[in-house]
Amino acid sequence: MENTINRTAEAVPSDPSKLSYATFLEQNPDIGYLKVQASRARQAIPVSGVQILVLQGFLDHRVLFFEGKTDANGIIESIPLPAPPVSESFDAQSPQGGALYQLYAFHPDFEPREYGVEIYADTTAIQPLELRLKKEG
Repeated sequence: MENTINRTAEAVPSDPSKLSYATFLEQNPDIGYLKVQASRARQAIPVSGVQILVLQGFLDHRVLFFEGKTDANGIIESIPLPAPPVSESFDAQSPQGGALYQLYAFHPDFEPREYGVEIYADTTAIQPLELRLKKEG
């Protein structure tokens, strides 16, 4: 028997690039958190000093929500970000996704990376960053 998934019942985040910043804040009245873990060698070696940018583009402009560097353990803890209540994702009739952000990671010795992250209020999303050394040449 083939497994099927009812995709209409999944929580799908709205595309923030189609919203104004003010509307985004109205739809995301609470705070959720992001933890970043930067490493290499299949997460065996933490990478310190990775510059992290968390931003989002809106109809009216782009907003930088966070800029910082990973610590000696390759970690940034508890980045606060606007987010919708997690309870909204459990509504069986019209589940709502979390707030979407773009995360960019830069380090002089590694290839730049880009990730999409989804954040819900009162929870901490953990985003592992698997970094690859830049190729010489």
